[in-house]
Amino acid sequence: MATYRFELNDKPSRNGKYSVFLRVTVNGIRKKLKTSIEVNRKSDWNPTPKGDNWIRPSEPNSKAWNMILSKTIEKAKETYQELAIEGAVTSGKIISGMNAEANSFSFISYAEEYAQRTYEAGEYRTYTKYITLLNKLKFFINGITPTAIPLIPRNGKELEEYLKRLKKDLLFNEINLSFLNKFKAYLKKVPNSKNSSLTLHPNTISKQFDNFKSLYNKGRIELREKGLSLKNNPFDDFECETIDTNKEKLTIEEIESLKALQLEEGSLIWHTRNCFLLAFYCAGMRAGDLIQLRENNIIYENGRWRISYRMDKTGTLKEILLLPESMAIITKYVDLNSRTSKYIFPLLDNKAPYAKAATWEEKEQLPYELKKMLLQHTNSKNSLLNKYLGKLATLAGIEKKISMHIARHSFANIARQKKANVYDISKALGHTSLKITETYLSKFDTTSQDATMKQVFDTNNIDEELLIKQLQEIAPDKLRDILKRIEK
Repeated sequence: MATYRFELNDKPSRNGKYSVFLRVTVNGIRKKLKTSIEVNRKSDWNPTPKGDNWIRPSEPNSKAWNMILSKTIEKAKETYQELAIEGAVTSGKIISGMNAEANSFSFISYAEEYAQRTYEAGEYRTYTKYITLLNKLKFFINGITPTAIPLIPRNGKELEEYLKRLKKDLLFNEINLSFLNKFKAYLKKVPNSKNSSLTLHPNTISKQFDNFKSLYNKGRIELREKGLSLKNNPFDDFECETIDTNKEKLTIEEIESLKALQLEEGSLIWHTRNCFLLAFYCAGMRAGDLIQLRENNIIYENGRWRISYRMDKTGTLKEILLLPESMAIITKYVDLNSRTSKYIFPLLDNKAPYAKAATWEEKEQLPYELKKMLLQHTNSKNSLLNKYLGKLATLAGIEKKISMHIARHSFANIARQKKANVYDISKALGHTSLKITETYLSKFDTTSQDATMKQVFDTNNIDEELLIKQLQEIAPDKLRDILKRIEK
């Protein structure tokens, strides 16, 4: 028979926490297995518990962690029973068996199953991010050269059939720092899907690793809940470089030049300009939210018209004051006296299956197939608007690449130039923290930097008020001597 007992390591680890070990004893021989549980304080540990209460209630995670430790013992007992059928059992074999099970856990299988869960939960945007990463991982581990990737079918059944032929698996224990660095080097050679003469942008590669890390950490949690654990997290020491990109934006003058264009009313390019301008005047509303706006998103409260909606990206409720410029656009499409649930702009089909979900709550309850359809149609209309914005830029003499997202950049930039409060800008943009807004704004306005440069290097830039104050502090006799020296 084997006995099982948990022990707390006397010395803290590098992160200052105390690891919990499972001690397995068979025929007087003891072996230890490091569990995934670490406590912040020794006082949180109960060495002689009643029942399965090794972690004291003083630790907020005590209930969940005690359950994990209980499953760890169950897993050890199961391993003992399996080994007993085959022959003699030792404490070392039990520990090895538990480690082997954790190490043989398939990352590909887990990630595919988790991605499917996100899809069925209606999170199609997240699902596509995970699948994009998984496809590139499969190409890498199966030896598909980067130059061969553009020749692979892009979507549909042909891509599915191609991926099924890629048989090589990737286990959790195979994902180490060396693997991550080799995969990064591989991605740096992958051609860009929009321009095959270029490779993937460094920021695109960084986002791929963000998704990789997310899936890996979720898998570690599920392993831990099964009483299994992986020794190290390779992402702790992994670095993936990003670079600052130029966030294009329009000036007020360029916005006015767009407004001044004579366009045929009711034409697609006319609708495109209206969409862009409304997004700008509504605090940089995201294209996906604007495309899905309905007449009943317009409300009248306390003598003012507003747009009230939930941001598709975060679910955050937003209420934006409709300025005269916004009202001039809205009234081209909506009879304010008889608002319906129809889409404001003639982009999405009011008869589409997803259109019956008139509120954000109803949209959240749509089957995942309809959520996918809505997102695909919204993305398609966004691409169409961006195409016509390019034509608008040419007509207005704007030598910048314009997209619907540029309306958001332009609002943020102009708000900063006009010294708007950062908190208010953050709230208008719908950011989840001021830090995000500060980082976002730092990419734009260079006015204060320009002023500093001039102040440092412009010899003609004299602060007269400061000079007068300094002269007033000099004694009259000494001041007369200074003036005489200047006159000479």
